[in-house]
Formats: sequence, C-alpha cells, structure tokens
Amino acid sequence: MRASDHRKHIPVGAKLHACLLLLGYTEEQIPHLQWDHEPALGLRAIDAETGEMTPAPNDPRFIRPMLPDDHAVKTRGAGATTAGSDVGKMKKLRKLVAKEAAFRERVLAKGGQASAPMTKKQRRAWPSRAFPNRKRRTS
Repeated sequence: MRASDHRKHIPVGAKLHACLLLLGYTEEQIPHLQWDHEPALGLRAIDAETGEMTPAPNDPRFIRPMLPDDHAVKTRGAGATTAGSDVGKMKKLRKLVAKEAAFRERVLAKGGQASAPMTKKQRRAWPSRAFPNRKRRTS
C-alpha cells in the first residue's frame, strides 16, 4: 500500500485559509474579510450581443479580499465625498452615457434621422447694462 492511498484530499476552504495567511491576514481578520470586484461590476463593459460582462463577474483574477473598512472606503468613499470611489465612478459613467445619448439624438435630429423631434429651448435676451447718469463737463 502506498502513502498516497491514505492521504486525504485538502479541502478548498483549508487551501484558501492558508493562502490568506500567506497574504498577511491574521486569524482574527479572516472571518470578517469581504470580497471586492476590481473593476466594480457597474463599471464593466457589457457585450451588446450576448449581454455578458467583460471581465466575467466571478473571474478570480478580478476579485480580491479586503477588510470591511477598506472595502467601504473603496465602494462608497471616505465620507465627505464619493470622488474616486466605485459609487462616484458609476454615477459619473451614468451621466456621461446619458449626455452622449442626448448628443446623438440632437445630431440625428439635425440630419432628419431622429426618432423624436428636437425640442427648442426658450432663450432669454441678455440683460442690457444701463450707463451711469453723469453730468458733462462744461469747461
């Protein structure tokens, strides 16, 4: 009988635990770790034909362990602002997509190819600036 016949298979959880210890996490931190997608799922490109994300949502090359406080800062920002966080980047992306769609609609409307007529904005006249009432010098 060989020794390999008696050796049990190492569970994936035990392997993961060992890897996290090698990365520098402590025994107390490991149960509280959260898994972060990098880039965030809301920032990933979606294929128009298949509807799949690139990279795939559960691709292990784009998932990393983080402590809860660090994960919260990365996701929602430091508190005063969302600049640089995943939420801020997703909001900016939504605004840019909406702006681009409106621009495309305006361009198509000018060429007569739009699905909806272009709406005209009401324009206000520039306010005139009154000249000061000064008396002329007579000398």
